Amino acid sequence: MDALSPRHLKIANWVVLAVLVLAGFIWRGREFALGILVGGLLVVVNFHLLHQALRGMLEPLASNPREGSSRAKAWFAGRQMLRFFALLVIIFLLVSHGWVNIFGLLVGLSTVVLTLMLAALNEMIKLKNKEANPSHGTPHSIS
Repeated sequence: MDALSPRHLKIANWVVLAVLVLAGFIWRGREFALGILVGGLLVVVNFHLLHQALRGMLEPLASNPREGSSRAKAWFAGRQMLRFFALLVIIFLLVSHGWVNIFGLLVGLSTVVLTLMLAALNEMIKLKNKEANPSHGTPHSIS
């Protein structure tokens, strides 16, 4: 399975979020873990919606690139801006009313970034292991 596929990244996001919430609960308690959970839910759902929107825009364009491409791009950009501002309002309400721990929220909001960094690290390790194997890619050993 490709580690950078959207499906794999979505699963990895949920796993990373669960680990962060558990670690936050053990380290700082329930309120900190709740902040991580809320921030993580916001960003993981946002990541999922971004994937759906991109797929919904790019699949029709792949079959007919000229028809409606500028309208599709404008619709996509408008939806992303609307979702971004909705996310800002939600975060503002959460922080201004003190409903979540702000530091936990920040940790949770970095769930997708952490997942992408781990996926990139995994890919680098796989590439490094391919380079270290002298027989990879050729039927005969160089030495």
